[in-house]
Amino acid sequence: MLASHCSTRIDEIHERSVDTDILCLLCRRLLKTNSTIRLVLMSATLAAGKFQEYFGVSDPVIKVGAKRFPIEEIFLEDLSSKYSFPHKMTKSFESLVSECNRLQCKTSPSNSYMEKLFQVVASLATTVGKLGSAVLIFVAGMNDIVSVTECIEQLMVPGLVFKCFPIHSDIAFEDQMKVFDDVESNEVKIIIATNAAESSVTLPDCDHVICLGLCKQIVYNKLSHRQMLLPTWISRASSTQRAGRTSRVRPGGRVYRMYTRECFTNYMLEFE
Repeated sequence: MLASHCSTRIDEIHERSVDTDILCLLCRRLLKTNSTIRLVLMSATLAAGKFQEYFGVSDPVIKVGAKRFPIEEIFLEDLSSKYSFPHKMTKSFESLVSECNRLQCKTSPSNSYMEKLFQVVASLATTVGKLGSAVLIFVAGMNDIVSVTECIEQLMVPGLVFKCFPIHSDIAFEDQMKVFDDVESNEVKIIIATNAAESSVTLPDCDHVICLGLCKQIVYNKLSHRQMLLPTWISRASSTQRAGRTSRVRPGGRVYRMYTRECFTNYMLEFE
């Protein structure tokens, strides 16, 4: 028997999938037959208007506060002017900026693009990574985690050791929980994660987020008539979620968007 005021909550509702869409359908049917149930939809990047229309709600959206600390945004074209990189790396920046604007978030990047990007990301992580401060790098998949880790391990900074921690659904939960452990006094923590760490994760020492702007999604190939798991560009909502992993408990957070301001503003989808 239902209580007089039974509440149901769906968190991180921005994560669109077949499962969440079916869940919303079932909840809508439940609300039609049980008027005493209250359904709460939550997310930091909620497409509120769409859900209001879907559930037939006319009441205003409840907004709870704002971010406690501001985040500095740095885009791909800003990096060469903010940090000192070798001349060869500066050339890579220019090539990546040009290619990113050409792709317009419509097609997946080439292998050569990704190889350059991994080198740039590794160099950036070892440049901004400091003692007592963690760096969180968002990549598309497990292969990217391995590639970025290898690039970082090849770089040497006197007096510092960069220790990489992966977060991926295929990695044992106990191993993923090591990201919350303290590191040695001469070690800098670098977490390399897929969108498994995009929401509901708070890393207290994370001051830098590096976002590649990519994730793995199932895409239908019209030519082969098959579904394929491919790297695709994230939405602006996901980009905001990723940036929100820093500046949660202390100030000074930065997000490095490894794509151009033009792509973020004009070509990325607002939501998935």
